Amino acid sequence: MASPLNRYNLGLFNSGTYTPFVCNISAITQEQEALVTTTVDHGFVIGNQVQFQIPPQWGMRQLNGLKGYVTDIPDTDEITVNINTTTFDSFVVPVTPTYVVIDPAQVSGIGDFNFGTLSPGGIPANPNTIPGAYENQPPS
Repeated sequence: MASPLNRYNLGLFNSGTYTPFVCNISAITQEQEALVTTTVDHGFVIGNQVQFQIPPQWGMRQLNGLKGYVTDIPDTDEITVNINTTTFDSFVVPVTPTYVVIDPAQVSGIGDFNFGTLSPGGIPANPNTIPGAYENQPPS
């Protein structure tokens, strides 16, 4: 039986093929424009649209599922997004025993730029794009 994942269907969070990739979060501030610190260099650029996945153990549950745009990049592991988190619960890194698995808090780029001949099937994309999207770069 053929694999359900192929060149045209790479899976939602296949971080090796998307730029920027899904990043785990280590901190989020409660500000007019939230400052998000990632655990690795993120690769986002100003204007990227992002979405947050915040499991309940991490606090700031109001941010889960929200989308926003990157408005500033203070450092290679920090982004500022246009989401007001001043009234949200505090973001906390959960303290758990090592044998308990907790999903990480994550931020990911959303949309698909379908950049040139890298689009599925090698067909040049039409000029319609999603504002703030990233490049989908399937393996050659």
